[in-house]
Amino acid sequence: MTERPVPEPDRGEVLVRMTAAGLNPFDWKVIDGAIKDAAFPLTVGTDGAGTVERVGADVTGFQPGDPVFGQFSRAKDGRGSYAELAVASEGAIAVAPRTVALSESAAVPTAGMTALNLVDRVGDAGRLLVVGATGGVGTFVTQLASARGITVIATASEEKADLMRALGATEVVDHHAGPIAEQVDPQVDALIDLVSDTEGLRGLLPVVRPGGVVLSPVFAVPEEGLPGVDAANFSNAASAGLLERLAREIDAGHVRVVIGDTVTLSQAPDALARSRAGRARGKTVIVI
Repeated sequence: MTERPVPEPDRGEVLVRMTAAGLNPFDWKVIDGAIKDAAFPLTVGTDGAGTVERVGADVTGFQPGDPVFGQFSRAKDGRGSYAELAVASEGAIAVAPRTVALSESAAVPTAGMTALNLVDRVGDAGRLLVVGATGGVGTFVTQLASARGITVIATASEEKADLMRALGATEVVDHHAGPIAEQVDPQVDALIDLVSDTEGLRGLLPVVRPGGVVLSPVFAVPEEGLPGVDAANFSNAASAGLLERLAREIDAGHVRVVIGDTVTLSQAPDALARSRAGRARGKTVIVI
């Protein structure tokens, strides 16, 4: 923890007094050196929510007092969301959902936009298998897909099965009970695998129908692709438009934010360590 100067919003930017930040695995990857041109000292954190404090030149969509949520990271300038005051580009934030607290909205941006893009890519699949469904992206995918009428099969431990059914999963597969591929029948139209490496992903191919869609946000699809399916590594495209869509989904009751843990800013290092070790469940919110 350290004191740093108050950041100044540049042209097209907004200064936000942060209510909370949302923790993502990418945050500790940045600490590990994922962004080569990062400036130091570096304020960690991408996601967050708060109240507009001041706007820069040419900002037309926001004014002081507006509740907003979105992405605040600009590592090349040493800026991030784990702070009392943070700057965001006007195109990277949106008015926060009306029906949940700002602290809950902080957990939505990256995981929610990733999930929305994934479900858009899946299209009108009849049956969707979500591997790693209990994490931040997985809980959003399950809800968004279910709200579109897609039959969702979610992987989860026995203690998380009721939660996944409450989020819209038609079927829950216990990944501790044996190979997932032996528990899914009939075949699915699409697979979103949020956790497997390339070998694990290959092992799931028998459950996907020929020509089905396989998506991996963790880049497990090899360069040559996978036989018999439309397989792709998935890179998220973030936008204010996606945030606005997410806010509408939340306010319409189609999506609820599953918070796994709430910590203070001084507890953020321990929370990052839990995420790095794979012990985090759901989304972690850092209350500023």
